[in-house]
Amino acid sequence: MKPSTLGDMIAGQQVHSTSPNDTVRTACIIMTSVNVGALPVVDDNGTLVGIFSERDVIQRSVIVYRPSATTLVKQVMTPNPQWLSPDAKPIEAYQIMIKGKFRHLPICDEGQVLGIVSIRDFNPPSNSIFDRLRGNTAKASAPARLF
Repeated sequence: MKPSTLGDMIAGQQVHSTSPNDTVRTACIIMTSVNVGALPVVDDNGTLVGIFSERDVIQRSVIVYRPSATTLVKQVMTPNPQWLSPDAKPIEAYQIMIKGKFRHLPICDEGQVLGIVSIRDFNPPSNSIFDRLRGNTAKASAPARLF
Protein backbone atom coordinates (compact mmCIF):
# COMPACT_ATOMS: atom_id res chain seq x y z
CA MET A 1 0.00 0.00 0.00
CA LYS A 2 1.28 3.46 -0.93
CA PRO A 3 1.65 5.95 1.90
CA SER A 4 -0.47 9.00 1.10
CA THR A 5 1.46 11.48 3.25
CA LEU A 6 4.91 11.90 4.71
CA GLY A 7 3.31 11.38 8.11
CA ASP A 8 2.34 7.89 6.94
CA MET A 9 5.92 7.27 5.79
CA ILE A 10 7.48 8.20 9.14
CA ALA A 11 4.82 6.62 11.37
CA GLY A 12 6.57 4.73 14.13
CA GLN A 13 9.98 6.13 13.24
CA GLN A 14 12.25 6.90 16.17
CA VAL A 15 13.84 10.33 15.77
CA HIS A 16 17.56 10.52 16.43
CA SER A 17 19.05 14.00 16.55
CA THR A 18 22.06 15.97 17.62
CA SER A 19 22.67 19.34 19.25
CA PRO A 20 24.54 22.21 17.61
CA ASN A 21 26.93 22.04 20.57
CA ASP A 22 27.74 18.33 20.21
CA THR A 23 31.09 17.49 18.69
CA VAL A 24 31.28 16.13 15.18
CA ARG A 25 32.67 12.92 16.68
CA THR A 26 29.66 12.52 18.97
CA ALA A 27 27.23 13.10 16.10
CA CYS A 28 29.12 10.60 13.93
CA ILE A 29 28.93 8.02 16.71
CA ILE A 30 25.15 8.53 16.88
CA MET A 31 24.80 8.22 13.08
CA THR A 32 26.90 5.07 13.02
CA SER A 33 25.13 3.45 15.96
CA VAL A 34 21.67 3.92 14.40
CA ASN A 35 22.84 3.41 10.80
CA VAL A 36 21.69 6.73 9.33
CA GLY A 37 23.38 9.17 6.97
CA ALA A 38 22.08 12.38 8.52
CA LEU A 39 20.73 13.77 11.76
CA PRO A 40 18.43 16.71 12.35
CA VAL A 41 20.15 19.32 14.52
CA VAL A 42 17.82 20.66 17.20
CA ASP A 43 18.22 23.40 19.78
CA ASP A 44 17.41 23.11 23.50
CA ASN A 45 13.69 23.55 22.71
CA GLY A 46 13.73 20.70 20.20
CA THR A 47 13.38 23.10 17.25
CA LEU A 48 15.09 22.25 13.96
CA VAL A 49 18.10 24.52 13.36
CA GLY A 50 20.10 22.44 10.89
CA ILE A 51 20.90 19.09 9.41
CA PHE A 52 24.16 17.21 9.84
CA SER A 53 25.04 14.72 7.12
CA GLU A 54 27.90 12.52 6.02
CA ARG A 55 28.51 15.08 3.27
CA ASP A 56 28.92 17.84 5.90
CA VAL A 57 31.48 15.72 7.73
CA ILE A 58 33.52 15.14 4.58
CA GLN A 59 33.31 18.61 3.06
CA ARG A 60 33.49 20.78 6.17
CA SER A 61 35.49 18.70 8.61
CA VAL A 62 37.65 15.95 7.12
CA ILE A 63 39.03 17.67 4.02
CA VAL A 64 39.76 20.93 5.84
CA TYR A 65 41.50 19.15 8.75
CA ARG A 66 39.00 20.06 11.47
CA PRO A 67 39.38 17.48 14.24
CA SER A 68 36.11 15.70 14.95
CA ALA A 69 36.76 15.57 18.68
CA THR A 70 36.84 19.37 19.04
CA THR A 71 34.81 20.67 16.09
CA LEU A 72 31.19 21.42 16.96
CA VAL A 73 28.23 20.35 14.84
CA LYS A 74 27.14 24.00 14.47
CA GLN A 75 30.45 24.72 12.70
CA VAL A 76 29.85 22.19 9.93
CA MET A 77 26.10 21.52 9.74
CA THR A 78 23.83 22.78 6.99
CA PRO A 79 21.80 25.51 8.73
CA ASN A 80 18.09 26.13 8.13
CA PRO A 81 17.45 23.04 6.00
CA GLN A 82 14.38 22.60 3.86
CA TRP A 83 11.65 20.54 5.52
CA LEU A 84 8.08 19.53 4.92
CA SER A 85 5.05 18.99 7.11
CA PRO A 86 3.67 15.51 7.77
CA ASP A 87 0.65 16.36 5.58
CA ALA A 88 2.83 16.78 2.48
CA LYS A 89 2.77 14.16 -0.27
CA PRO A 90 5.73 11.81 -0.81
CA ILE A 91 6.17 13.06 -4.38
CA GLU A 92 6.77 16.59 -3.01
CA ALA A 93 9.61 15.35 -0.82
CA TYR A 94 11.13 13.36 -3.66
CA GLN A 95 11.02 16.34 -6.02
CA ILE A 96 12.55 18.69 -3.45
CA MET A 97 15.42 16.29 -2.75
CA ILE A 98 16.12 15.70 -6.45
CA LYS A 99 16.00 19.42 -7.28
CA GLY A 100 18.09 20.39 -4.22
CA LYS A 101 20.56 17.52 -4.74
CA PHE A 102 20.37 16.31 -1.16
CA ARG A 103 19.37 12.95 0.29
CA HIS A 104 17.65 13.69 3.61
CA LEU A 105 14.60 15.81 4.40
CA PRO A 106 13.25 16.50 7.89
CA ILE A 107 9.52 16.24 8.51
CA CYS A 108 8.41 18.88 11.03
CA ASP A 109 5.31 20.16 12.74
CA GLU A 110 5.48 23.60 14.34
CA GLY A 111 9.29 23.48 14.25
CA GLN A 112 9.49 20.10 15.99
CA VAL A 113 11.13 17.23 14.10
CA LEU A 114 8.79 14.26 13.74
CA GLY A 115 11.02 12.21 11.47
CA ILE A 116 13.26 12.31 8.45
CA VAL A 117 12.94 10.78 5.01
CA SER A 118 15.81 9.63 2.87
CA ILE A 119 15.99 9.44 -0.90
CA ARG A 120 16.41 5.69 -0.34
CA ASP A 121 12.83 5.59 0.99
CA PHE A 122 11.56 6.20 -2.54
CA ASN A 123 11.44 4.10 -5.65
CA PRO A 124 12.03 6.37 -8.62
CA PRO A 125 8.99 6.69 -10.89
CA SER A 126 10.70 4.51 -13.48
CA ASN A 127 14.04 2.83 -14.02
CA SER A 128 16.28 4.82 -16.31
CA ILE A 129 17.50 3.33 -19.56
CA PHE A 130 20.99 3.24 -18.02
CA ASP A 131 19.78 1.14 -15.09
CA ARG A 132 18.04 -1.27 -17.44
CA LEU A 133 21.15 -1.56 -19.64
CA ARG A 134 23.27 -2.30 -16.56
CA GLY A 135 20.78 -4.94 -15.46
CA ASN A 136 19.74 -2.97 -12.38
CA THR A 137 16.06 -3.64 -11.85
CA ALA A 138 13.79 -3.36 -8.85
CA LYS A 139 14.02 -6.30 -6.47
CA ALA A 140 11.05 -7.97 -4.83
CA SER A 141 12.28 -6.70 -1.44
CA ALA A 142 12.25 -3.06 -2.56
CA PRO A 143 9.86 -0.73 -0.73
CA ALA A 144 6.39 -0.20 -2.15
CA ARG A 145 6.17 2.33 -4.99
CA LEU A 146 5.30 5.68 -3.43
CA PHE A 147 3.94 7.48 -6.48
